[in-house]
Amino acid sequence: MSDSVHNRKFIAAGLVVATIAVVSVAFFGLDVLRSAAATDIKKDAGTASTVAATGSRIVASVDGAEISEAELLPFLNAGLDRAVAVDRAINKVVAANGADKMYRQQAKTAMQSAKNDVLANVFINQRSIELRDSVSEADVKAFYDTRVKAEDFTAFRLKFFVSVDPKEAQEVFDGVGRGDKDALAKLAYAKKEGEHYVSAAEVPYGLGVAVKGLKAGERLRPVTVREGVLILYVEDIKANPKPALDKVKAEIKDLLITERFNADMKARRAASRIELRG
Repeated sequence: MSDSVHNRKFIAAGLVVATIAVVSVAFFGLDVLRSAAATDIKKDAGTASTVAATGSRIVASVDGAEISEAELLPFLNAGLDRAVAVDRAINKVVAANGADKMYRQQAKTAMQSAKNDVLANVFINQRSIELRDSVSEADVKAFYDTRVKAEDFTAFRLKFFVSVDPKEAQEVFDGVGRGDKDALAKLAYAKKEGEHYVSAAEVPYGLGVAVKGLKAGERLRPVTVREGVLILYVEDIKANPKPALDKVKAEIKDLLITERFNADMKARRAASRIELRG
């Protein structure tokens, strides 16, 4: 991994720590936006703009059912020639008409599901565009000044040990505390590559906040995790400066869009009449 890519990931991880108090709610079974997914939203926004500009133009019809330019996009995005894309779209409508005539009830059920998927995607795309436009330079600057702290970019060189035997884990924990060579030899780096440093956001099992309270040479009390009992040892700590605003502007904007989208969805859910049925 290049230094520039690693640094960008570390900055993104630091920003996650900077917003750790924010509960990012996942809707539709996915995170609409995090730093790692920012390009997806930008791509969706571009696609939505293309649809808005050209989507209404009719390119063909099958038994009166019209095919719009927008329906070609999945085929064109897959790299197909335009003529082939039109042909595939025609085949799809022929098959759809067949389903409507031969399998009416199954088609009705599928249509409702497809409608929800399509409309949800329209909402995500269009609302993301609107929210992106709503984030001002002043908003980004305020986030940077008040919520991005130098301490969020501190790096930790961590070692760990996991055992299904609590007694063994405790023995290693005690041995590390005494500086026992055999106990220390059982520890492995949490990050194998490079200089082994990780940000607090990259610490496994969400233990970054706890690790931030440790000094070099200190251990985290044994923690029970899925694999057994975990021992974490801070071998070294490296302070990193708070990155310049220009370096993190894009990530901050994406995080602000996330917050606003999630707040919008929470309000819409609260205003909706939702009934759970067995």
